[in-house]
Amino acid sequence: MSESWSTKYGGRRVKQAPPTIAEALIAAACMNDDPEQQIEIAAALLDVDKDEVRKAAAREEKRAQRTLSILSTPRRSAPARAVVVEYRTPRRFAMR
Repeated sequence: MSESWSTKYGGRRVKQAPPTIAEALIAAACMNDDPEQQIEIAAALLDVDKDEVRKAAAREEKRAQRTLSILSTPRRSAPARAVVVEYRTPRRFAMR
């Protein structure tokens, strides 16, 4: 899915990728507060099965649980800034 055209500087191409399930879930979250309705909206946007979207929503929820937001203490001269700390599991290598 790429579109190409010629310019005076040479050929140009734009790569167009279809939206992901995570992006559809974010769009659905902006439309509705009910998680079940969000899954239905995301499935309708992508034209995929609800079970597939439900599995992806569970993965995104686990990923969101590993992210922690901490507000720093405000100083008088500067407003408070949010600091996002994300915990990642270390890679495990199999021994042969």
